[in-house]
Amino acid sequence: MTSRLRLALLAAFALSVMAALAARMVDMQWRHGSEYAAAARQSSVVIEPVAAPRGRLLDRRGRLLVSNEPCFQLTVFPAEMRDRKLTARRLADALQVKPEQLSARLQKAVFQAPLEKLVLRRSLTPGQISRLLLVTPELPGAAVEVGARRRYLAGRLAAHVLGAMGEIDAHELPTRRKLGYAAGDPMGRSGLERQYDFLLRGKKGQRHLAVDVLGRTVRVLEVVDPVPGADLHLTLDTRIQQTAQRALAETLAELRTLNQEESSGAVVVMEASTGRIRALASLPDFDPAIFVRGIKPRELDALYSDPRHPLLSRAYQSSFSPGSTFKLITGSAALQEKLCTSGSVFVCGGSYMGANCFVTSGHGGIGFVDSLAHSCDVVYYRLGHQLGIDRLSRYCAAFSLGKPTGLDVPAETGGLLPTASWKERELGEEWYPGDTVNMAIGQGFLLVSPLQMAVATAAVANGGQVPRPYLVEKAVGPNGRILHQGRPRLRKLPVSRHHLAAVRQGMRGAVQYGTGVACDAPQVAVAGKTGTVESFANVSNPHGRNHVWFVSYAPADKPELVVVVFLEKSGGYGGSLAAPIARKVYDFVYPP
Repeated sequence: MTSRLRLALLAAFALSVMAALAARMVDMQWRHGSEYAAAARQSSVVIEPVAAPRGRLLDRRGRLLVSNEPCFQLTVFPAEMRDRKLTARRLADALQVKPEQLSARLQKAVFQAPLEKLVLRRSLTPGQISRLLLVTPELPGAAVEVGARRRYLAGRLAAHVLGAMGEIDAHELPTRRKLGYAAGDPMGRSGLERQYDFLLRGKKGQRHLAVDVLGRTVRVLEVVDPVPGADLHLTLDTRIQQTAQRALAETLAELRTLNQEESSGAVVVMEASTGRIRALASLPDFDPAIFVRGIKPRELDALYSDPRHPLLSRAYQSSFSPGSTFKLITGSAALQEKLCTSGSVFVCGGSYMGANCFVTSGHGGIGFVDSLAHSCDVVYYRLGHQLGIDRLSRYCAAFSLGKPTGLDVPAETGGLLPTASWKERELGEEWYPGDTVNMAIGQGFLLVSPLQMAVATAAVANGGQVPRPYLVEKAVGPNGRILHQGRPRLRKLPVSRHHLAAVRQGMRGAVQYGTGVACDAPQVAVAGKTGTVESFANVSNPHGRNHVWFVSYAPADKPELVVVVFLEKSGGYGGSLAAPIARKVYDFVYPP
């Protein structure tokens, strides 16, 4: 076959193929064009996430503390917006806010997650809803939808513990996106809401939607139902929490009138043998509902700049010198190290190594038990000096000071447990015997939280088991399955039960005839220890008012509950101010 013939055959084949394609194109365009165009308009599929109902929070008796309620919210699909600036301007007009507040979020969403629905504003007011319904039909991608928000049925009660909600932070989103989080998702920002967010949030569902070129839904292709979040059953007792918070508020109100300035405080109520928290009160506090409805920048600035620090829990996020409540630890260590016995008698002349006893004339001859009951400083100056900083610090650590207790909330403080090496490293100074003498009565560098002192008190009360406190008894999934179970965790204290019995005898004496008689309750035997922390004038405490403490447990012969009270910048004494608050808690739990 000649080359000319081959070329002719190839050309004929090419022409026939082109003719066939042309005929097919004509057929598709003329005969079926409208049919295919209609199909094309309906061929886009959008996967829309469906939020899962968030789990509830209930107290130990099943009382509902936090649940959900419906609300209206403004949503936007960034990829469907035709004109971002126009959309931001018109939505801002309807919301009556500045366009800049929306424009930046829309721009970020377009670049970071254009196919994810963005909740632009939650908890819309009736006025906002009516104005938005007029403009959203003209703005592709924008809509007013029904959503859900948190409802705090007890108001401000236990606000620090329960926590607050907010949108996921832009800095956290990249690491949490693989866990199912998306821009604008609500998540816990503090307290239990944050600690257990992974259980509370559930699992999102999906709606597979066929949409036209204008973004309008043509039909629903598939629905995957969301999985509701788990309910948290807490160890808190609402009635005890209310009692503790009310008693604390009443005392702070009296101090405000007396001192003409604000004070703050905390109350911890915990089971002595298990670590279950029955109440965790801290004042001043905040209203978690303002975060749910969408806190305004000026409101947030006011909370952060408030000198009373209402967002900070005094119970477990703040630390202070423990004052004479620390004598429980100094005394336990001295007994265990055989520096004294429960029958030892000391002589208090009013001072030791230049440090004065609070009874400047001295207690004279005083036994170990009465040294705790009457809070004799000189006895503990002497015992602390004999122990030395190394041994004293070791016993502090054994009592769980110097580190977080392990409470299941975020941002718990560990306080400060000073050592000779710490002082050299941080202050560039050597540790002096006077530092140990000062620390032995709970003054100086040592800092503890009320929760840490509750754990230490529990270890003394229950005979030598250091509990790890906890707030969540169990987390129950939507099918009734237990997803998390709280359990008592105890660690043995290196102090014999015999020695702890002597410390307990001194604490019982403090309430019967010593510095804590204001907590003496006829219907239940209370044991306790007072503490008064001397403070010098500074920026946060311009008048240098004392901080005061009272640590306690009851019944004295078979401890069930530990109650710790702390008052910041109160002035006065632990026996006269803090002990009566504990008495009100005991009167409620053990009615006269």
